[in-house]
This record gives sequence, structure tokens and C-alpha cells, in this order.
Amino acid sequence: MPASEADTWFAAGSVAYLQVLESDDVEKAIKSRQIFYRGLKLSPDNAIDRFHIEESKGVLFLDTLRRKVGDDAFLKLMADYFAANTTRTVTAQSFLDKAGVAFEFKEPEDGPAYTVGDIGRRLASAVLVYGTLRDAGANRYAAEQLQTRYLDQYESEVPIYKDFEVSDDLLQHRDIVFVGRPESNSALAAWSARIGLDYAAAAFKIEGAVHAGEREALTFAARNPLDPSHMVLVLAGNDALRMVKLAKSGGAREQLEYVVTSDAKPAATAGGRGRAR
Repeated sequence: MPASEADTWFAAGSVAYLQVLESDDVEKAIKSRQIFYRGLKLSPDNAIDRFHIEESKGVLFLDTLRRKVGDDAFLKLMADYFAANTTRTVTAQSFLDKAGVAFEFKEPEDGPAYTVGDIGRRLASAVLVYGTLRDAGANRYAAEQLQTRYLDQYESEVPIYKDFEVSDDLLQHRDIVFVGRPESNSALAAWSARIGLDYAAAAFKIEGAVHAGEREALTFAARNPLDPSHMVLVLAGNDALRMVKLAKSGGAREQLEYVVTSDAKPAATAGGRGRAR
């Protein structure tokens, strides 16, 4: 247990970091935590987010320490410390003294602040915006499928709008789910450059790789450019069928900033882009 709030970064961070070390991909888990931390820093101040900020600081600090001293030395340090303090109220300083280091937290470099899975906890302020320029029927059906899934899974009924019905005033303080690629969705087309989405006709480009296959689809998260404390989620297929299949699957829910799928099955995922979003 932490002795005070000042010790939260260590008490909560060490528990969360153990989960990182037990994950299948530590690098991916750390990138996800960095994204989570950036998003928290953009959120309105409240007790829960302050706790998670301190927890995340602990995770990222301990990861830096592990990389500095090496896996064997780090794991021995943690095992020895907790063995000696199993039933005690611990302070972060006592751990730092044992490790012989100071708490010097370095803010993560600028980068993505939201993952595709974050939309689930933001549905109370979300809207679905589907494209009508092309594949309007498929996009409408996809939006309705997502609306039903969100209601069933999260008990939140997200309103649906056509692309030509929305304005910046409506979208400014919302979490937005765009349905349909930019050539079919005028609202998304107007925002593509602002959210760092490179999607021309029926092909998108991610991390330098072009995805032009008709069986491919993209789920993509970014900041709302009008209010970074809210997010944008793009669900787009390279053709109408892929759009519908992606929506019927519920969309990707990984803690990654984008997921590329083929027939709604994960084909390639990544935790970071070359540019900040």
C-alpha cells in the first residue's frame, strides 16, 4: 500500500508494470501506455485521471530503469524489495533509495494520444457520421450496425448523422466516429489532412506502406483537431463490402492507434506512426 498520494506512482505503477512485463509484446504494451498517458494529459482534471497519470508515470519510469540497469538486475531489485516489504506500507522514496536512483520522469515525446479501443469509454459524447458521396447505403447500414453494437455492449445510444448534416460547431466537443473512406464521406475528407489520414480513392497509406487491396480496411484513431480532449475514430473499407464487414465485427478494439484488417480479420497492426497526431 502507498504511504501517501506522493507514492502512488510507485505503488500503482509497479503493479501495472508487472502486467506489461507479462504481456506478449512488451514494446507494444509500453507504446500503448505512452498513448494512454498522452490522452490523460489532454483530459479534464479529475481524481481518476490523476491516479492513472501517476500510475503511468510509474510504468514508464520503471521501464526506463529496467532498460538502464538490465533485465536481470532490475528483476532482482524488484524481487528483493517486495520480499522485504511484503506486509509493510511502502514509500516510493524507500524504493528509490534501494535502487540508488532519483525519480526523474521524462515526458514521452509528442505522438498519438488515443487508441482505437478508447472509443468504448467515450460513447456518451460520441456521434456516428457516415458518408453519402459513394456507397451511401452500405455506409448507413455500417453506422447502424455500430450503433447497435455500442448500445448492446456499452448501453450507450450514439446518434447517427449524414456527412452533410454536420458542422464544426456540432463536432467541436464530440468524440467522432467517421464511417466510410474520405472519397465517400465529405466530412471526413474535410478533416483528413488535419488528423494525418492519408487515404486517396480506395487506397490508404500507413507507415509508408500503401494498402490498395479491395479486401482491406482501416480503423484509425486521432485527436479531434477542434478539441484535443476528444478523439476521432475512422472506420473505412476499400470497398463497400469491407466497410460493412468491419462494422459488423464491431471494429478493432486493440490498444493501438490504428489497425489494418483484411475481411475484418487483423492483418497488420502498429503502435505508432512516423508523425505525431
